[in-house]
Amino acid sequence: MYSVDPVPLTHEGPSDVSLWRVDFDFDASLDDAAFAPLSDDERARARAFLRHEDALRFATVRVALRAQLAGHLGMAAHAIRFALDANRRPHVADFCAIDFNVSHAGAHGLIAMSRCRRVGVDIEQHNDQFDWRSIESLTLDDSEAAWIAQLDAALQIAAFYDAWVAKEALVKTTGVGITRGLQHLTVLPRDSARVTLRNHIPDDMRAISARWIAAPEAYAACVAWSVSTFAE
Repeated sequence: MYSVDPVPLTHEGPSDVSLWRVDFDFDASLDDAAFAPLSDDERARARAFLRHEDALRFATVRVALRAQLAGHLGMAAHAIRFALDANRRPHVADFCAIDFNVSHAGAHGLIAMSRCRRVGVDIEQHNDQFDWRSIESLTLDDSEAAWIAQLDAALQIAAFYDAWVAKEALVKTTGVGITRGLQHLTVLPRDSARVTLRNHIPDDMRAISARWIAAPEAYAACVAWSVSTFAE
């Protein structure tokens, strides 16, 4: 029988931040019993994807998320209801004292969760054929683009994705989104697993921390969290 079993991941963030990797089986069917906890709306969203792979990514991460939330909240996975905040960031309806964020790419997904603080996560699969320069003005500070350009060609794409996942995780934690553009954050050069914001730091990023995390080969991933907790 097909099942969804997230893999717990270690990281250098606060102990209240839980992190799981979800591995996709693209031979699975949305009719499998593992997807029974999905709501009618989630099932409709999954079936609306044109590609089976995209449907499985969405459905698998949502089922895994429901399972983890159910364990934290002490309720059945199918009974959990989601709502959107003003920034269209999802949260558990009628229950504010837990935060989560998800991401998926290629054959893997990530789930971050905390009872104490806001969290954000991102994973991306390297595409060696992708021309990172085609979107550098939308994603990179000028100094980052110059730094990547001086690297050996074989290292450039990995550096670009390091920047991409770090910035995505940071903005997903704030809930503001990318309306200002990722190029307004500077995280390169990278000198450790800790994400260091360089140059000008926006006010809403001053209380956010992040770490790059171990990812499968040819992937990049990052988790971020608010420094202050819900009680503060």
